This record gives sequence, structure tokens and C-alpha cells, in this order.
Amino acid sequence: MKRQVAIGLAVSLACLAWVLRELDFGLLWRTIKEVNPLYFLGVNLFLAVSFWLRALRWRIILEPLGETGLANLTWAAVIGLGANNVLPARLGELVRAYALARLERLPASSVLATILVERILDGMALLMFLFLALLMVDPQAKAGAFSVGYLRAAGYGLLAVYLIALAAAAALWRWPGVSMRLVSGWLARLSPRLGQKARGAMESFHQGLAMLGRGSALPAAVSLSILLWLAYLAAYWLFLPAAGLPFSLTLAAMALAGGSLGSAVPAGPGYIGAFQLGVTWALMMAGAGEQEALAYSLLFWAAQYFPLTGTALYLMWKKGMSLGGLQRGGQQLDPEGKTG
Repeated sequence: MKRQVAIGLAVSLACLAWVLRELDFGLLWRTIKEVNPLYFLGVNLFLAVSFWLRALRWRIILEPLGETGLANLTWAAVIGLGANNVLPARLGELVRAYALARLERLPASSVLATILVERILDGMALLMFLFLALLMVDPQAKAGAFSVGYLRAAGYGLLAVYLIALAAAAALWRWPGVSMRLVSGWLARLSPRLGQKARGAMESFHQGLAMLGRGSALPAAVSLSILLWLAYLAAYWLFLPAAGLPFSLTLAAMALAGGSLGSAVPAGPGYIGAFQLGVTWALMMAGAGEQEALAYSLLFWAAQYFPLTGTALYLMWKKGMSLGGLQRGGQQLDPEGKTG
């Protein structure tokens, strides 16, 4: 864990150093003074819609465990994503599972399994938007050390990983016993502890897959995933004029793709640095000026970071939780653990 935290902080500092080195602070300050506050409000309205859609999708996946309240699903999602802004090593996903387990008195391992399924659905939507964005830009465009060719290669790499993950998920769903024995047995040869952890993780994931494999559950979850990412796209699109950029679906789609890829990089809390660099380079490849792209990446990050973090901390207090307690609870989650 300590090494993972150290790597994340180093990545964030390196990315942030590049961003700040290129930034015209005077121009940024003038942009901040002139920006209309309604842009910040609009971004958070679309983000609120995205949380509602995420909660609807989560309730569909969780349905076999019983009826869950839409409000608690939304609060748990806000708490988890807000925790990602202040905790290292992406602990917010574990915090989200632990928080909902407490709010709804559900088995923590079952809740965690559904979050793994959500990651597959989000991966599908992200890849779809990434390749659509790449169709809109000049294939020869470059920004910093990056180019559309590199971005396309990264997309193909993610697609390959995603297809392998889908194949593995299908095998686990169709032949759970055989799949678990093969994988955990092979990993146990390297390390008995690793084999045990792998089996526990696969059991949790199979539980989540079983929840999704019901009638109309999968089509509904896929549809909500697309709507969820459209809400993200709308937030990116709406904020473009705040940094002096024109309304453009191409710019918005590239910013979304760059921000999502940047957030996937191991980085510090709030994806700081990596997010800004990803968004800046993506916007520049789509034709935005460097200073406008830098201003957009910093302001858009701030527009969602501070309201989300503040709301998450307020909800923790309101629900009788603490950040430290949620962090410890999330870290202790295991496939057989239950939180009541």
C-alpha cells in the first residue's frame, strides 16, 4: 500500500509540474475573475444527474439482495467518489461499498461484487466515447509528448484488456468452479496467499455477475451506463466557454476521453495532475490553444472537486460516519466479511 501511495504521489507531482510549468498564471487569474458562476452550477447539476443515474443502475444490479433505497444508493456513491478525492490508492470504491453496506445493512462482499460489475459497464461506455472522439480529430494532431496515434494505441490496448476481461467474466459466469480452481491454483504456485486472495475476489465477482444475469437487468444497466456517460459529456461540453473555448462536441468528447484516461493512471487523491494533463493534451489535439486547455483542465477539476468533496464530508457527518472509519472499514472488506 505504501509503495502504491508513493507511486501515485510521484505521478501526480510529475504531471502537475508539467502543467504549472506551461501555465500563464496571469491569464488564468483573468479567466477566473471573468468566468460566469453559472457554468460551475451547470456542471454540478449534470454531475448530480450522473449520480442519480449511477444510483438507478446500482439498484438494478443489487436487486437480488433486496429492495434498496435510491437515496442511500446516491449518498453512498457521493461518499465513495468524494473519498477518492482525499484518500490515496483509489480507496473510494471500497469506501462506497462499505458505506452502502452500513446504510442498507447488506453483506459488504455482495456490494463490493456489484462495484466490480459496474467497472465493466463503465469501461464499455468509456471505450465507446473514446473511439467516437478519435473519429472527430486530425489523426496527425499532437500535444506535448502525446499524439492522436498514441491515444488510439492506448484505446486499442484498453479494448484488448476489456475484451480479455469480458472473456474471463463470461468463463467465470459459465464455469465458475473450473475457472476458480484453475486461476487460484496457478497463482497459489507463485504464492499461497495470492491464490487465496484471487479465489476470494473471483467468488465476489461471480456473485456480482449472477446478479446481472437476470432477464432485462443487463440491457437496463447498459442503457443507464450510456446515459450516465452522456451526462458527463454534457458537463464537459457546458463548461467549455468558461475557459474561452467554443461549444464543441469534439472538444467535449476529447476532454472527457483525456480526463477519463488521466484518472485511470495511478495518481494521488483526486487524480490531481494526471487529470489536468490528460484533459489539456486531449483538448490541444482537438485544436484548442494551450493556455485555454490548461485553464479548462484546472477550472473544470476545481468545479467538481470542491463541491463533491464538501458534500461527501457533510453526508459522512450527517450519517454518523467518519472518513477514518470508512477508510478502515473499506480496507478490511473481504469476500466473506459482512457489515451490519
